[in-house]
Amino acid sequence: MSPSTRNFPPYELLEELTIDDATRKTKRLERLYDLTREHAWDGRAVYAELVAAHGPPGSCVEPKLRAPLSRVLSVLLWGELAAWNISADLALEIPEVDAKMAATAQVFDEARHFTVLREYVRALGPSQKIGGFPQRLLRKVVAAPTLATRLVGMQLLFETNAVVIFRGLGERGVCPVLSGLMPYFERDESRHVGLGVLYLPKLIARMSRSEARSTARFHAECILLLMASGFTFREDFEALGLEQRLMADRVTRMQDDVIGQMIAQHGDGVLRAVMNPRRGIGPQVLDFIHPPGGLGAAKPWHQRMHRGVTRTLGRLDRALA
Repeated sequence: MSPSTRNFPPYELLEELTIDDATRKTKRLERLYDLTREHAWDGRAVYAELVAAHGPPGSCVEPKLRAPLSRVLSVLLWGELAAWNISADLALEIPEVDAKMAATAQVFDEARHFTVLREYVRALGPSQKIGGFPQRLLRKVVAAPTLATRLVGMQLLFETNAVVIFRGLGERGVCPVLSGLMPYFERDESRHVGLGVLYLPKLIARMSRSEARSTARFHAECILLLMASGFTFREDFEALGLEQRLMADRVTRMQDDVIGQMIAQHGDGVLRAVMNPRRGIGPQVLDFIHPPGGLGAAKPWHQRMHRGVTRTLGRLDRALA
């Protein structure tokens, strides 16, 4: 018998709901559940309508763009499956009713995203295997040991990066079917971040010093894997017309905003367990990976070092796959 079964029913929830503060917080998280219901969309119907209007993905994407688009979308596809699994775990494991409702609503969003994106990727052509770095990142977050680390991985990393890539693909107009789908995906992913904003600080407040350090280390390791993955997709993003520095700036601004909301509502104690890429050495790292004005405008030593890092990470990515 699992711990969740042995402890059922959780009578303490009846006591919690009589506390005014808990009720106030409940209303904020319940709003996420309500928003999901209000903005739910029929994935199969929307996809079918777009295909009927523009033709299948294989016919509306330039042949030279199919492979890079498939590689980028394959990572997003498996990211959606990971988010589906993680949100289902959260819905089962989170004890508070309000956050459980928000996580449950997210399960249905992620399931819809995965099934629609799978149809698109299948129609685009042969699916692409992902490299070692994104594979390790996905596995690391799916197997994260605590609720807090799973929220960090999904809400601060997966969701923010997915929003930015979806937005970029929609803006570039690579495919009218994709452009039609992306606003739905982006709207859902933007809403999902709210669960982390409202619930993660509650978990951090209960952490011991060692637990907070462990969570921060997990966050840092995920960021490193994410940055390494970015090097291996440089050519694909360039082919699709996606400017990586712009995307990285959007992601870090989004993460800065998320952490800022956490601090505004719960105090700066959240910083003991999460990292903000726009603080400390973050801007310098961004300038090295994505130089202002592009790599061609960087100094010769910078270009040589960047090419060396790219080659090394490319070999490691293939070896780890």
